Amino acid sequence: MTGSEDPQDGRTEPGFSFTDKRRVDPETGELRPEAQQAPDTDATAAEAPAGSGEQAGDPTGTSAAGAPEGTVPADDPAQAEGADAGADADASAADLGIDIPDDASSLDDAATDEPLSADAKLAAERLADLQRINAEYAAYRMRATREQERAKESGVVSLAEALIPVLDEARLAEENGDVTGPFEVHVTKLFATLEKAGVVQYGKAGEEFDPAYHEALMQQPSDEVDGPTIFMVMQPGYRYGERIIRAARVGVQQPAD
Repeated sequence: MTGSEDPQDGRTEPGFSFTDKRRVDPETGELRPEAQQAPDTDATAAEAPAGSGEQAGDPTGTSAAGAPEGTVPADDPAQAEGADAGADADASAADLGIDIPDDASSLDDAATDEPLSADAKLAAERLADLQRINAEYAAYRMRATREQERAKESGVVSLAEALIPVLDEARLAEENGDVTGPFEVHVTKLFATLEKAGVVQYGKAGEEFDPAYHEALMQQPSDEVDGPTIFMVMQPGYRYGERIIRAARVGVQQPAD
């Protein structure tokens, strides 16, 4: 219906029209011919490659946002600014020769290390002083102990050297049978006291001769020995530990040829 006439004045009034775009005919219930052609058109549009730039009539190959594919859209300033900042940071680090590790936790640990306080430094210094004093005191004790031992040895040796002539006379008197009665008790105590102080008398007949401890005043051959052997002691020897106060003076028998 396109218009209508007014019966009173004979004028034609403008009207309106309807277009029936329904794909199904309401009278027959079947698809209309134009509805059957629509699927063919949709299939043709779907065959176009995705991202070819020809969607929505855009021949320039841009995306739906209007920017070339693979680039940051111009309407997202936050992403663009972040990308620029990251590029600038990498360039600055490379220019300065700084290697940034993948795991930056070590940098945080280093940043938290603070210098020692004044009290901590003072405590460390006092501890070092105490350790040094302790070491010095230990060395002093060892040195003092050695000096005491040497002093004791020197005193005992000096006393023994002074008593050696008396000891020789007492031994000769004992061999001759003159040490009897109260005198015998005193001689026995004298030798016991020296032995208690560390002075040892040595040298007996039948012992093997050792030039480190014996002094041979005479030698004679003998068929009864296989090596140098003491057969007579003229004066016994005395020693304090490994220190020889006087070597034993002896007579030695050598094996006969």
